[in-house]
Amino acid sequence: MYLTIGLIVLVPISARLYRYFTAGQVKRMLHDEFGKPAPHPGKDSDQK
Repeated sequence: MYLTIGLIVLVPISARLYRYFTAGQVKRMLHDEFGKPAPHPGKDSDQK
């Protein structure tokens, strides 16, 4: 029973942490590759 509850709690938390750190690595890689930060969806800097 404790194993089931632990898995229900730990698996989603670990998946979110993995996505968070992976997203940070991708942003850093894009910044190094292209010399500018990754574009933010939803933010349009061309609007006046």
